[in-house]
Amino acid sequence: MPRKQRHVSLTTLLIVGEGSDDKAFIDHLKNLFQQRYSGRKVTVKAGDGGSPGNIITHASRAYQAEAYNQRYLVLDADIPPTPAEQKNAQAAGYGIILWQPQCLEGALLDVLGEGVQAHESSQALKQRLHPRLAAHHTRPEAYAVLFSQPVLAATQNSSVAEVRDLLLGA
Repeated sequence: MPRKQRHVSLTTLLIVGEGSDDKAFIDHLKNLFQQRYSGRKVTVKAGDGGSPGNIITHASRAYQAEAYNQRYLVLDADIPPTPAEQKNAQAAGYGIILWQPQCLEGALLDVLGEGVQAHESSQALKQRLHPRLAAHHTRPEAYAVLFSQPVLAATQNSSVAEVRDLLLGA
């Protein structure tokens, strides 16, 4: 008797982080939370950095020909996209998630329960977090010790939770 072939509907998700450290952290989240054989294929890319407008334009052009069911940009909140830039992202099919407070490092310090002060620059937050990482901040394994699955599953940080939930398909 021949085997029946199953048709699995594949959902494809593109997440474009602002830079290589965003990509590394999102890849770490993906390694922890994306379930194999879930019917979801997640691609994580790094933007070229720069202004939100540059990142939106680059992502829109670079991946326009690729078929994704969902597209998201994950950007720092210290310089949020303008309403016109948000409109351009939406027109290209992208949702936007802003790391809160301020930037990726601010969000991660918040996950650890460490306060982020309004006067602290993104550079100051990087200087607080990066020396504590297990490897260079552009490598996914850098985040493994401080940001384990239980820590990230329980986080109250809305931006980290939003990216985690995208990976879970929630």
